[in-house]
Amino acid sequence: MPKSSKKESSKLWYSIGSIGDTGSYSIVSSFLFYFLIDVVFLDAWLAALIYMLSYGVWNAVNDPIVGVLSDKTNTKIGRRKPWIILGAPLTFIFYILLWSPPVGLGSLGVFFFLLVVVAGYEFSYSMFGVPWFSVFPELWESVEDRSKVVVFRQIFAIIGSAFAIGVFPILQASLGTIFGELAGWTWAAVIMGSVFSASFLLSSLGIREREEYTIDKRLPLIESIKMTLKNKTLLKYMGIHLMTWSITGWMGAMTPFFILHSVGLSLDVIAIVMLPNILATIMLFVMWRKIYIRFGPKKTLALTVILNALCYIPCLFIIDLIGLAMWGFLVGVAMSGVLVSREVVAGDVVDEDELITGIRREGSCFGFLIAIDKFSLVIIGFFTAILLDVIIGYDPLLPDPPIMNMGIRLGILGFISLFTIILLIILKFFPLNNERIAEIRAEIEKLHAEKLQRLKEFNLKN
Repeated sequence: MPKSSKKESSKLWYSIGSIGDTGSYSIVSSFLFYFLIDVVFLDAWLAALIYMLSYGVWNAVNDPIVGVLSDKTNTKIGRRKPWIILGAPLTFIFYILLWSPPVGLGSLGVFFFLLVVVAGYEFSYSMFGVPWFSVFPELWESVEDRSKVVVFRQIFAIIGSAFAIGVFPILQASLGTIFGELAGWTWAAVIMGSVFSASFLLSSLGIREREEYTIDKRLPLIESIKMTLKNKTLLKYMGIHLMTWSITGWMGAMTPFFILHSVGLSLDVIAIVMLPNILATIMLFVMWRKIYIRFGPKKTLALTVILNALCYIPCLFIIDLIGLAMWGFLVGVAMSGVLVSREVVAGDVVDEDELITGIRREGSCFGFLIAIDKFSLVIIGFFTAILLDVIIGYDPLLPDPPIMNMGIRLGILGFISLFTIILLIILKFFPLNNERIAEIRAEIEKLHAEKLQRLKEFNLKN
């Protein structure tokens, strides 16, 4: 096989991991809060507390630690692969437990069970997710290659989302009629979890880590964390990253409530609603990739998030399935650009960090970024509880309050607008425009050539 063909196939194999990464996240962000409140009947604030402690506090600890440890790992198959191979089966086990709470123990029993299980699930996911994301900027250095890989990744991510939004609820409903409602959720998780974990393992086939980074100094844990937190560009990007994940996650979390309580349809129409969203997202990837290469991350991100916020205005008026499908398509057009921009610029942030420190520390950087990804679930959980409990006064065991319909509609639009405004403020101070990225690219190529030469000299001496 020609070298170029191998290079392209490695992009595809690596990108398959997005099926599991996005699929598992989409199910959790779209259905877990609904599952806890409307199926398990857990108090909204207890559910929000699980999110805050496990996705917030615990992720702030375990993701950076896994990232630093993967930077320090040195095996025959690389720094990242061992973590991916170990993380996949552990994630599968905890994913099943996540949807199997012991409801007979009462609310507090379910709360403490899920607090532990979500923490275990998040750690096992981090064993895969942090190294998998970290190896991306190492394998591909040019904006053309990175943007192509991001497009591949997002296409597979859409497949994962289709499993999550389209297949998962159908499986749950079908298996629920056979085994009972709660068991239906568990068996649907078994099927989806096996698909997602398999994609994690398959992605390792596209990973061939670069040898020149093996000569970099291995920093102690605390020193590496301190160094990461001093990177001002990374800190600003973490804020941008958090808001983009909050924007995408808010749609997923609110859609079940919107369909059921505002539009008055059943939950199984989510698959029909999300199909236009998925098609629009895939169709526009190539266009947004070209726009990104031409205008850079700041202008492209600003354009896409403003366009996305405008696409939520129709939520105030949608009354039927056709309106939902049209809304899904509009959001997909904008979301396509958000996804491409967010992922490509992460590699440039890591490159700049290497120029500053002289050490390739993707694991340390992405450890914090993935912690931020999951902290978006804390934000979503908190604002969902605020909207449903405080503003609307919703109780799943009682009839819907009079303001339920319009409260959901205004809440969806209002919080999306809030996240967008915060993102635009942070983006104004983000330093990586097209000119700065070109400078980083030239300097990083020189640095990598120097490291490769030092490695050759080291190998000759030994």
